[in-house]
Amino acid sequence: MMMRRRRRKKKKKKKKKKKKMMMMMMMMMMVVVVVVTTTTMMMILIMIMRFELN
Repeated sequence: MMMRRRRRKKKKKKKKKKKKMMMMMMMMMMVVVVVVTTTTMMMILIMIMRFELN
């Protein structure tokens, strides 16, 4: 019984950690998407400026 209870407690903790990890992953994905979009926009602007100058 003790082992079972411990296992259940561990599983619950793991689930909580997974939820936190999912939240962290979502935040990371959002940050990555924002960074990629900003960098692509900057690159496009730089390319346009270069073409205009040339």
